[in-house]
Amino acid sequence: MFEYRHTLDGIDEAWLEGPFFVDWPNSPSPATHLRILEAADERVIAVSDGRVVGFVTALTDRILTAYIPLLEVIPELQGEGVGSQLVECL
Repeated sequence: MFEYRHTLDGIDEAWLEGPFFVDWPNSPSPATHLRILEAADERVIAVSDGRVVGFVTALTDRILTAYIPLLEVIPELQGEGVGSQLVECL
């Protein structure tokens, strides 16, 4: 099953091998992906079997508004409700 986390404790680049950013012409490397997650105001990651299988990030004023710039789930798990659960956890 999936574990949904708000922190990156114990997560390193190897957990972010993906495939994420499918069809992006210049997709971020795992190192840059980790930096994106670290810099987000809020984030939730879905973890399964020692790897990140999905994530969502948010930019927020923590009062009224939030913007979700990234929501990604690896292709093999799309349509399984992971993305919906990520947004709900956010």
